[in-house]
Amino acid sequence: MKKELAFKLCIYIISILFAGFFWQEPAILMVFYVVISMIMLAKWNKKSDLVFYFVAFSLGPIGEAFAIYLGAWHYSKPFYLIPIWLPFLWGISALFVKKISETFER
Repeated sequence: MKKELAFKLCIYIISILFAGFFWQEPAILMVFYVVISMIMLAKWNKKSDLVFYFVAFSLGPIGEAFAIYLGAWHYSKPFYLIPIWLPFLWGISALFVKKISETFER
């Protein structure tokens, strides 16, 4: 359980660090998040894991784009209202929350 928890926390920390260091380079940040997504989906690929990832990947950015369109906030380097990397981060976040919750349920 400790190794699994450490892996999950590393995903979390790396995702935050990448955003902090590479927010001005959206294409590079997207590549990092694609790689993290691939690693996560290779490790956790049950149907429910895929559903969590892709529902968040789709609906999270749609909700944000709508709020941005209405003027709630804005991103500094958007592709079309949202950064190109945002769907991947939504998917990563959703799957991380699912997996970290499952760890603490045990």
